[in-house]
Amino acid sequence: MFWALDRFSREGLAPTITYLQRLASCGVHFHSYTEAHLSTDNELVRDLLLALLSTLAKQESRRLSERVKAGMLRAKAEGKHVGRPRLFPGIVQQIRERIAGGESTNAVARALGIDRRTVKKYTHP
Repeated sequence: MFWALDRFSREGLAPTITYLQRLASCGVHFHSYTEAHLSTDNELVRDLLLALLSTLAKQESRRLSERVKAGMLRAKAEGKHVGRPRLFPGIVQQIRERIAGGESTNAVARALGIDRRTVKKYTHP
């Protein structure tokens, strides 16, 4: 039992649906104290509710994706850099020198305070 769906989870519709589906798959019924229509004691109601909420979650996800892509295109059109910040050329040179000197990828990453995948990116042209 939860007071209201928005009190059960505030992570958005998609994660909330995932939680509710997990509960249902374990045979756990859920009931909203203030939203009687969110009671799933009835299997038919539960299945219909999850189908409806899943569809809404999918639409929300698509809209979010579209907004993010549009924002990135707008930023690019304005000449702004989109993505991870670029490394300074001096750091790239340090990465290459340390790797050439026999240091491991992990050791170089720790020494320079960057991710090991970034080190690999700059050592494999």
